[in-house]
Order: sequence, then C-alpha cells, then structure tokens
Amino acid sequence: QYSVELIDTFPAKLEEINVQFLFQTSKNKALFDNTRQSMFERTAESGYASTSVTGAYSGMYVRDTSIQILAHVACGDYDQARKILNYTFAYHETYPSNYAIHVMDNDAAPISTLMQVDTTFFLLHAWYQFAANAPDTAENREFIERYIDKVKIFAEFYFLTGYFNEELGLLRNPSLEHSREGSYFNGYDLLTNVYASQALHELSLYFQDFDPESAAAWATYADTIASGIHKNLVAEVDGKTIYAEMQAIDKIYSVTGEKTADDTFYVGFSWVNLAPMGAHWYAMDDEIMNNTYEKYQEYGSAVYYKKYPMLEACVTYQKPEAYHERAVIGKGLAWELMYC
Repeated sequence: QYSVELIDTFPAKLEEINVQFLFQTSKNKALFDNTRQSMFERTAESGYASTSVTGAYSGMYVRDTSIQILAHVACGDYDQARKILNYTFAYHETYPSNYAIHVMDNDAAPISTLMQVDTTFFLLHAWYQFAANAPDTAENREFIERYIDKVKIFAEFYFLTGYFNEELGLLRNPSLEHSREGSYFNGYDLLTNVYASQALHELSLYFQDFDPESAAAWATYADTIASGIHKNLVAEVDGKTIYAEMQAIDKIYSVTGEKTADDTFYVGFSWVNLAPMGAHWYAMDDEIMNNTYEKYQEYGSAVYYKKYPMLEACVTYQKPEAYHERAVIGKGLAWELMYC
C-alpha cells in the first residue's frame, strides 16, 4: 500500500512505521483516471471494444471484454458496462453460438470461434455483476430480460455436451489460453473451474426467485466443482497444500498448431494459480490460498530493475527442467493486489 518513494525510506522493521498514506496521490489518480478513460475511448458507440489499443491483438477477446465489464461495474459505469454486454450478447445472436466465442470482430464474422470454456464463465460472471448491481431502471431491466434465455443456454451448454467429468467433478477446457510454453492446453485447469463454480453460484442466487429449478441445478454444479477442485486440483509443496494449476491431457503450440500429448499434473506456478483471488471465489479455502501465494512467491519471484521482487507470469515448480516466462502479466499482478 506504500509508494515506491516511501518504500525506499523504510527502516528494517516495518512494524515500527507509522505513516499516514493516501492512495489517491496525484500520480496514482492520474494513472487510474487515464486508464479508465482509455477504456471509454476504445469503445465504439455500438459497444465494440477492441482488446488492444496498439493493434497487437486483432478484435475483441470475450475473456478480456468480461474483465473490462467488471471494471466498469466496479466504477459504477453501468451504462458503459451495459453497452459492451449488449454488443457481446447481440453478437452471439447474429453469429449464433451456444458458448462464448474466442474473438469477436467489429460488426463482422468472428475472428476466432475457438472454444475456451473459461471465456463463457468469465462472461456469465460479468453479466451477473451487472445484473445484481446496476440500478433498477427500465433500460437495465429490458436489457437483462432480452438475453436471459441466452444466459441460460451459456450456463447449461457444457453440462449437456460432455465437457463435465462427473468422476472428477471438473469441467474440461479443450483450449485454455495460457502463458505456459506458448500453448493452448486441453485438460482440467483451475482457472476454468474456479470461474465456472463462481459464475454458476452467482446465477443460482439470481435465478432462485423466478427459475428455482435452474437455480438449484446450478448451485449443485457450483458446489460439485468446488469439491472437485479441492479433491483434484490441489497439491502438496513443502508440506503445505496449495491450489494447483491443471491436469493436462494434451496441448497445441499456438504458433505452428502442432499437437502433442502432455499427461502432466502441473503444480504451477502462474497466474492460473491465482484464479480464486481474481474470481472472489465463494468456496476459496483461505489457508490453501495463503499457502499458494506464499509458495508462488518462493518459487516464482524474479527481481526486476535489480530491486523489486515480482511474480513471474509462469514458472514450472516441478524439477529438474523448470520452465520460466520472464514477464509480469497484468491479470496476475492485479489479482495479487486484490488479494493483498
């Protein structure tokens, strides 16, 4: 919570410091305001919001779009959030799909329809946050009602089409978009299942008054997945239980499209291990999450600018051939800050 300038002046014993720190310094406020303004400026009147302001990525990635919606809801920008949500759901009516696609284009056919299961639940999580928090206006009610059936289709799709493993209590994601090894992973990962559990839990709360049958089914799935995570996506590191990254089945190298078998249980560490933080997951075990963060710091920290230890985007805990992605990734840093 302290600025870099204050950190540089700290004596050895931090507990002795008594500093009245104001987060809203002029520099921090400018950073926040400029970033928020950028999100408005990149959004067309139609609700199309390009993921990249530089053009490095073409199109509107639904997972990233969902995070932008969450940010607008958190800031009280409900009209902006509704505009982007409306474009996203309308797009899935124009180009029909029973799951949230990978990359939308600006009033044109999708750039990628690759199925990434986590994307659907990121979107449903964002939809719920809007529906539960937006002012009760006629315009908001009309929007929510317009796509309520699509929300149900998205929520039910993977349980009707063989992606849910009842034995494991987990959803399989055929193409998790990861930082690890430049690959899409097919398997059972923490990110997908945490966000699925959270979104289904939220939908069960929202639907319980007018569709109790669906609400009860989603609540059961949410709790079943939570139990599956705590049975099958945890690991022991130095005698402590942590949230593990994933059980892979195979992977596709994103550049060449080469597919290889990869029956590996990845302990971590990467931003995927931090998913319970990002989702504010209702079923998160505090001790396991604390252990996860502690061990990620121990095995996945790198010193930047010869001074500041920060979590790497990705590091393989399993030895002897450890994989490192020397980078700090935005969502990982944000989720760490949220947790702190």
